[in-house]
Amino acid sequence: MLSIIICSAKPDLLCQVSENIAKTVGIPYEIVAVDNRFEPKGICEVYNRAAAKSKYDYLCFVHEDVKFATPNWGGKLMEALRRPEIGLVGIAGAAHKPKIMSGWGAEGLRERFVKINLVQHFKRDQRDPIHQYFNSEGESLAQVVVVDGVFLAARKSVILEIPFDEQVLRGFHGYDIDISLAIGEKYQVAVILDIRLEHFSEGSLDADWVANSWKVHKKWAHKLPKSVMPITKRERINCEKRTYRHIIRILKENGAYGLAWKVLHRGELMQLNKLTYLKMYYSYAKGYLGLFRRT
Repeated sequence: MLSIIICSAKPDLLCQVSENIAKTVGIPYEIVAVDNRFEPKGICEVYNRAAAKSKYDYLCFVHEDVKFATPNWGGKLMEALRRPEIGLVGIAGAAHKPKIMSGWGAEGLRERFVKINLVQHFKRDQRDPIHQYFNSEGESLAQVVVVDGVFLAARKSVILEIPFDEQVLRGFHGYDIDISLAIGEKYQVAVILDIRLEHFSEGSLDADWVANSWKVHKKWAHKLPKSVMPITKRERINCEKRTYRHIIRILKENGAYGLAWKVLHRGELMQLNKLTYLKMYYSYAKGYLGLFRRT
């Protein structure tokens, strides 16, 4: 009934998540695990190959550093995937995707636009786990624009029709936003809120993330911004502004600050509010000059 596809780099984590799935999924399933340690391929290629050889009509792509906390979650997922208008289901996502380069989260719009039921653990510091639950409309299945790649589910027919873009994306980032926007051209994308997942790493916003995110946003620039909920001009401005500030920090950390001007220029702040755009440009220019002063 359900083929669960895992791109694996750590056998111990694969063993743990396999045991957890066996105890919680509640329906017939198979695990299609791809050992990606020795001749690593990009996650898009791994997922496409695994989807093609899977034996069931419903697919779940999930990271290996997770734990399902909801009994019989497989049945809940099947109910969502059987709806013909639904093309992709995630565990976390947002109902607005700004034009500016970003991750899946709608910065500055979390309370209303983010849909998530996830317990986030932290490897890099001693913080306690945080249960992130945002469901402003009280839905069990909420329509969104983009979902997080930690958990993606779809009918096999949808993935064969609209595969992961392994030609453009050859690494391990950007694939979730790309597949969300691609499938969203024909089907609805949704977050299922009555399945709770625990995630044991924060992810890495590294140089690979920067490079692949830039590719995705150039590819989809003509379709962004995109919302599936009513959004005000003020909310759009706030999201672009907050996102840009977040992106600047990521670019600095990865030695890619020179890209910050292009990121700002490809957003929609200039069209929405010229004064805010100029303030963001001033912030960028001041930071850029600061880099020269330190060298």
